[in-house]
Amino acid sequence: MIVKSLSIITAIHNGLPMNQLFWKALSQNTQTPFELIIIDNHSTDGSEVFFKDLAKNTYGSDKTVVHIRNNFNQPYPHSQIQGMREAKNEILCFLNNDIWMPRGWELPFLTKLEENPLLILSPSGQEAQPTQIQSDQLKKRWKNIIFISKIWRKVLGKSEEERLWMALRWMYGSLECFVSPTKASEEAMNGIKGDSVICHRDLPKVLGDLWDPEIEAADWHLYLKAASLNEKNKEFPLPQVLLKSYIHHFGRYSAKQFYEPYRNPVKFRKIEEVWGEDTVKRLWWGSYLPKS
Repeated sequence: MIVKSLSIITAIHNGLPMNQLFWKALSQNTQTPFELIIIDNHSTDGSEVFFKDLAKNTYGSDKTVVHIRNNFNQPYPHSQIQGMREAKNEILCFLNNDIWMPRGWELPFLTKLEENPLLILSPSGQEAQPTQIQSDQLKKRWKNIIFISKIWRKVLGKSEEERLWMALRWMYGSLECFVSPTKASEEAMNGIKGDSVICHRDLPKVLGDLWDPEIEAADWHLYLKAASLNEKNKEFPLPQVLLKSYIHHFGRYSAKQFYEPYRNPVKFRKIEEVWGEDTVKRLWWGSYLPKS
């Protein structure tokens, strides 16, 4: 396999403990050279200084940080578009800051994209499992752990970053020899996981714009664009979730954080308005996920 460089685009708005955890996992566990493009949407909790220092200290290395500061908070698709303008490398990784990845997480994606550069890829995770029951079980387990970890932190006077690390260990055991909890005989399934989307930078030449600034449900829209093209031309692949790759999403934790209102009111269009309910039901991968 030819070693390629990654452009990782990540939008943030505060969440310093999460940002510290994200960088620790990303820098220690990514084996491929990368640039991390941080779109900082008006962080006020020390995250700006954290990434500014990283940008200075990683300059010229094979794992660099590019910090772009906005003086306002902006929606997810706007941030991804802004980040793409700065990206220099062949492989684009749109990653949330509220994720944790195991060592070598990117390698399966590089292999698949070398086979077919038109693929849109995601890892498995709590929200993307071979069956709905498997997904529900993982999400329920994480919900309980987040609740218990909150009490653990208060009783023992731990920091928020310590709490997040402990929650991960309770969820998965040893993080040094992490094994995906996904048990699947298949290598991949149709689908997408919005917190982690990986593709080739030339994909827009075939698919068109990846992110629509008027649609907040960006991963839904991206999948439906690809599925619509696949319906017309079977040579264009459906987005895939690689089942033997797994990235943890802190979603339930992150959803309860406070976010500064967007500077300008954005009137987003719903997926059903754009595609129509019948088309969404016909094309959306979740409509075909087995219950058990």
